[in-house]
Amino acid sequence: MESYKSLRRKTAGTHGLIVGLVLTFMALLIWLSDIEGSRGLQLLNWAVVFASVYISMKTWRDRFCNGFISYKQALGYGVRVMLFAAIVFAVYNVVYYNILEPESLQLSMDIIEEQYYQWGYSEERIQESLELAESLQTPVFQAITSIAGTAFLGLMVSLIVAIFVRRESDPFKTAMHGVQQEEESNLNQE
Repeated sequence: MESYKSLRRKTAGTHGLIVGLVLTFMALLIWLSDIEGSRGLQLLNWAVVFASVYISMKTWRDRFCNGFISYKQALGYGVRVMLFAAIVFAVYNVVYYNILEPESLQLSMDIIEEQYYQWGYSEERIQESLELAESLQTPVFQAITSIAGTAFLGLMVSLIVAIFVRRESDPFKTAMHGVQQEEESNLNQE
């Protein structure tokens, strides 16, 4: 029989893969539709993240935890799911920024540079900042920041969703169930 931790990791990995693929599909759809920055799409993206984490937590609770899960367990499971999703989404981000839309990084740099000028930064300070930002635009750094950002988002979402998914068992019923099983075991031995 599979251990609880192994089952949790495997199930969270499966749910995370699905969530990561859904997020990647949505990002591709936005990119192909050329409608980036739409407020409605941002809200839809958040709704998908919340719904995905909720469905993952609820499925874990109902299928593997006998319908009961503490806040702490739900939070931990949600973070695991989003960590796996973050890894999948990081792969997409690296492909996006290095193959599909490499000019988007330069566009971001141009926007940052303009903002620095508006804030009144000196030319020397702006160049130093831009050089540092350019040195951090490696695929490895992109993957690390993508995983960290998506995992942090997952933590924030899980903190909220776990409130609604948690369902504590009745300690009296749990204790009585144990007593009943013990009594039945004793009767069967006689």
